[in-house]
Amino acid sequence: MRRFRPNIFLDSPEEGFVENSWVGRTLAIGAEVRLLITQKTGRCVITTLPQGNLPKDLGILRCAAQYNEGHVGVYAAVVSGGTISSGDPVSFV
Repeated sequence: MRRFRPNIFLDSPEEGFVENSWVGRTLAIGAEVRLLITQKTGRCVITTLPQGNLPKDLGILRCAAQYNEGHVGVYAAVVSGGTISSGDPVSFV
């Protein structure tokens, strides 16, 4: 988690890179926030560098490349903003 520094992390009961199927869909978080998922997040060498107390790890990028074409996560555009909290309901609209 700390290497990828997501703005929002969603826990899913599904296995694998479930976020890949979200591209083009709108995600509702809580009562107000709507996010249009625009594209997969391509990862670069920065994720392999030492960060804080995390050591250099070249396996991070190799793993992303081997299992998901170098993508980990998705980018989103804010359709409507607001306040979200841990535990808010999440769905697609």
